[in-house]
Amino acid sequence: MDLDARPYRYFVTVAEKLSFRRAAEAHNISQPALSAQIRELERRLGFPLFTRTRHNVELTAQGTLFLDNARRIILETALIGRAAEEIRRDWLRVGIAHHMAGIPERNALVDRFLAARPDNRLRIHGRAPAQLYQELADGMIEVAINLEVGGSGASRSAVETGMADEFPRIVLGRRPVALAVPPGHALHGVDAVALSQLDGCRIGSLSRAHGVRLSEVIARGLRQAGAELVNLPEGDAPALIRYAPIFGIPVISLGWFAMPEEREGGRLKQVAVEGLGIETELVAIRSRRPARAAVDRFWDLMKEGAGDAAGALPQAGVTPVRPSGPNPPRPSP
Repeated sequence: MDLDARPYRYFVTVAEKLSFRRAAEAHNISQPALSAQIRELERRLGFPLFTRTRHNVELTAQGTLFLDNARRIILETALIGRAAEEIRRDWLRVGIAHHMAGIPERNALVDRFLAARPDNRLRIHGRAPAQLYQELADGMIEVAINLEVGGSGASRSAVETGMADEFPRIVLGRRPVALAVPPGHALHGVDAVALSQLDGCRIGSLSRAHGVRLSEVIARGLRQAGAELVNLPEGDAPALIRYAPIFGIPVISLGWFAMPEEREGGRLKQVAVEGLGIETELVAIRSRRPARAAVDRFWDLMKEGAGDAAGALPQAGVTPVRPSGPNPPRPSP
């Protein structure tokens, strides 16, 4: 079994250089050996890849059609080889939801593990939230880090996949869902607002990028208060923060992503929503499959770090406001 896809690599190199001599030099083998590999590949495929004359080499019609397939085989073989290497050398496979690279607490946990155990080989796999649970169940990853719904007895986001509550987990920290308010908006002058005061207020809506459950629970709470949710060009939490000053409306804030530095006219302000009662939890989750020593060490470090990421945003007293303000570009509702 050829895990290096050598015949395909030789074929692609000849196709790119249109020279058996230069291809042989590139692979540091003799020209007769390379030619023999190409002839054997042609025999196995059942069609010629090149037309050869004394002075020229050209792809045949069949060779042209097969070239992209050969490149794909090379790529897939490289991925298979890397996966085999990770299994052979006992790499720890950790899945982390997309859009979480900007969470300092998430990065600190991973960095702490690498600093404490430099001998451990760690591979981070970026996944959609629903994929994390499926891959935990399938054994493709061993630990996952994700943002889930908390507060008000909300169901965990594993419900999306029908896996209910089967995974052990550690809550690393909690943050209340709030609003990120741009300068110039009426809500920018307060520290907190009552849920009832959001009636008629246009708010940038969270997409399903962080999970179906999370987006639906937050949307339902705000719609019940009469807020008008609008779709911005992108709906993940970091993007919402970026778009808030452009569209001049408050956006949903999960509490984990940093506000941008002050711009012309001021900076975004985090405003608590009294009565919403929805939290996001930064959680570590593990499979119930028998664990390797590296998994146990990672899990123990997560336990030690539980609470380090905690720290709810301050919630001051509610200030009566008129939740309206400038509405520059109007995104679609």
